[in-house]
Amino acid sequence: MVKVLGIIPARRGSKRIPDKNLKELAGKPLVSYVIEEALKSKNLDRVVVSTEDEEIAKVARRFGAEVLMRPEELARDDVPLVAVAKHVMESFDKIGEIFDIIVSIQPTNPFIEAKDIDEGIEKIIDSGCDSVVSVTRIIGTHPMRAYRREGDRLYPFSEITTETFLQRQDLPEALGFTGSIYIRKRELLERWDGKGFALGNDIRYIYIEPERAVDINEPIDFILAEAIMRGKHEDR
Repeated sequence: MVKVLGIIPARRGSKRIPDKNLKELAGKPLVSYVIEEALKSKNLDRVVVSTEDEEIAKVARRFGAEVLMRPEELARDDVPLVAVAKHVMESFDKIGEIFDIIVSIQPTNPFIEAKDIDEGIEKIIDSGCDSVVSVTRIIGTHPMRAYRREGDRLYPFSEITTETFLQRQDLPEALGFTGSIYIRKRELLERWDGKGFALGNDIRYIYIEPERAVDINEPIDFILAEAIMRGKHEDR
């Protein structure tokens, strides 16, 4: 039987939004939203919050999650989340609890739902792929219309430029990672050498609608999330 571990990485030290994971959104701590949805998942065997902070740990337990305290060296802002996932997996390995699939769920996306998590888990099991990530449609400047600057001149990132596609509707669909959900086979974390995202070669996806793909990293993102949350309540 396949065993699946859900990990929610939630550290205290956010520079752009102080105490981001504890900041209240519509009356509840930000971290609580993904905890509640992860606990609703029918495919996660355990839901664990990884943190170095006692206050976050207290909130996580209050909302029903398990907590694994991580060492301070894994709580720096330059530590990749893959390292955190590997630490949690190996901590369970040491007590003889081996998980086949590791699901990382970012607390910075309060609109992730249990159905998204379950869709991704079922996809990695059914397809046998290496990993599944959440993606959404890129809104704003299309990647094929992006430029880099050198001195006072602009150069296109792609050989395909605005001269190729004059109308936006003619551009091919462009998807980007939402950063919300990463689902990996354990072998990817076992082999991870500290470089890259540890996604393997066969990467599949789950699609998240843009209005649910808000990733809170800047103060403006919090304002947007609050507006979306108000709209959801008004629609009920």
